[in-house]
Amino acid sequence: MPRYGTTGRIGIVFAPTVVDPSKPTIAEIAAGTNLSDHVTRDGLKTPSSGNTIDAADIGSRFNKTAPGTYGGDAAEITAHRDSQGTDDLAWNTLEQDAIGFLIVARSGFNQATGTGLGSKSGAAKSGDRVEVYPVTVISRAMNDTGDNETSKFTASLAITGEPEQDAVVAAAGG
Repeated sequence: MPRYGTTGRIGIVFAPTVVDPSKPTIAEIAAGTNLSDHVTRDGLKTPSSGNTIDAADIGSRFNKTAPGTYGGDAAEITAHRDSQGTDDLAWNTLEQDAIGFLIVARSGFNQATGTGLGSKSGAAKSGDRVEVYPVTVISRAMNDTGDNETSKFTASLAITGEPEQDAVVAAAGG
């Protein structure tokens, strides 16, 4: 598959329930809220840092390391606000203390096309590759105002369990 850009294609869904994060179902994704049209172009941050352990010994001048723990960083979503409360989908979905699963389809949903690329608003299909992050919204705060800027906010999300970065969508029932 050739390289691709995510702009205009990436699907971002906040789902209330995912039983098996390695195999989210079509129904679980459909029950979520698609935030793709509300998140800013640079508004998705899913960090995963790692730590090293000192493994150096006196027999070598080289400072060896070994893998340690990883994760612990918050994810962030920066999204546009809408002037009508009923249309303010991202703000209403990402309330403080909201618990759910952030599902990211970087090459879109319905990836079974000849190119392997789907769309941000397509329905998830069995076999789609996604990332699944169990999250709780820690906070959401309005961004500073700016000239020629839309009204935006940033939600910080605690990643409360090990993310599945290579999950595959399963048919109903997994």
